[in-house]
Amino acid sequence: MKPQAAQAKPVTAKQAHRMLAAFILVFLLVHFATHFTALGGAQLHGQAQSVGRLFYQFPLIEIALVLALATQVVLGIKLLTMIRKRVRKGFWHKVQFFSATYLAYFIIMHTSAAVVTRLGIGLDTNFYWVAGTLVLDPLRYYFAPYYTLAVTAIFAHLIAALHFRGKRRWHGPALVVGPLIGITFVLGYASAFDPFELPPTYQDYFADFPGVDGPE
Repeated sequence: MKPQAAQAKPVTAKQAHRMLAAFILVFLLVHFATHFTALGGAQLHGQAQSVGRLFYQFPLIEIALVLALATQVVLGIKLLTMIRKRVRKGFWHKVQFFSATYLAYFIIMHTSAAVVTRLGIGLDTNFYWVAGTLVLDPLRYYFAPYYTLAVTAIFAHLIAALHFRGKRRWHGPALVVGPLIGITFVLGYASAFDPFELPPTYQDYFADFPGVDGPE
């Protein structure tokens, strides 16, 4: 009798989480490169965004990306419950837990806001869509830490993942990279390097937000 073929083992939540992370990381590299161009102003950012969108706004890729992000949040929440059950939680477990918690929140809020704004309202989610939240009162007081913490959480989560695969002395000091890049992005969109005025379309859009007085 021929031996039966070994049955393939089901993919665990952790394995699926890692595989999706590799796909999402490609998008993040393109996305972060675009964010860096914001330091040079709205025009440079627009040019870079146009190139990046050829990749991540291609219909099939965009659908796959949204599904990947949604699945990643679900898997992440499942893995968070596993971390919570651990009796001993070291520093890196806490970094992993809190960064993942904030990323789940940010992905849900930011992705849904971008989809509704672009497809529902018909407004381009370009430089001014982000910048408006960082130059207008009182939005800036929420969105400045909101974006800074998001970048901080991304880097912290990646470094924690690397740490569990092999401890390195540089992992701890490297945690400072996230907030530094996050603050740099915020300053770029907040007209710290290249002053700008919001176009009338975006002024009208943000005027509907409670408490918005207009740019300084």
